[in-house]
Amino acid sequence: MFTDSQTTLYIVLTIAIALLTIFLCVTLIYLILILRDVNKMLEKVRDTVERVNTFILKPVSLASSIVDHVRPLIETALERRGEHKKGRGR
Repeated sequence: MFTDSQTTLYIVLTIAIALLTIFLCVTLIYLILILRDVNKMLEKVRDTVERVNTFILKPVSLASSIVDHVRPLIETALERRGEHKKGRGR
C-alpha cells in the first residue's frame, strides 16, 4: 500500500489537512455560540440602560428643567420683596 515515500507523504498531508479542517470547523462553531451569547447579553444591557434612563434620568432632567423655569420667577419675587422692605424702612 505505501510503496513510495511520496505517496505516504500525500496521505499524511491529506489526513493532517482533514483534521485541521475539522478543528477549524469546531472552533468556528464555538465562536459563533460565544458571539450569540454576547449578543444576548448586550441586548439585556441595552434594556437595563433604557430602563435606567426612563425611570431615573428623565425625571431628574424634568425636575432640573422645572427649576430652571421657576428660578427667575422666584428671584424676581425676592427682589420685589427686598425693594418693598426697603421702601417701608424709610
